[in-house]
Amino acid sequence: MMDVDMPSGSKKTDQTAFRTTISKQQFYYFAISMVTDSATNVEPQQYYDYIMVVLRQWLGVVGAGMSVDILDLKYPKAIIRVPFDRYKEAWQAMTVTPFKQLDGTSAHFQVLRGSAFAMGVVSSSRD
Repeated sequence: MMDVDMPSGSKKTDQTAFRTTISKQQFYYFAISMVTDSATNVEPQQYYDYIMVVLRQWLGVVGAGMSVDILDLKYPKAIIRVPFDRYKEAWQAMTVTPFKQLDGTSAHFQVLRGSAFAMGVVSSSRD
């Protein structure tokens, strides 16, 4: 909690005291899609592993230690959650880093939407 700045010359009394709460976002949400030529379906654990491979390739140790949660997976699309203070790096990694699947085919992730609020990625008026 912090006090709101009062105009100069005004005195702070119980009647003019204001409080505001400033909260920091904890997570950032992405709607992503895995783009590949392979026709095989990917299991949830393997999808997560591919995300971690991309983060590790682009960001090194920082990416390997990043907390990522898959909130919803309907292959090839997923909704993931990353720490808010690292979302720009995660977005970069997901956008530019290709990877090889277990069957040898190349693939990459495409960021469909990103938001500081989960509802911002759950649905879109453009779909």
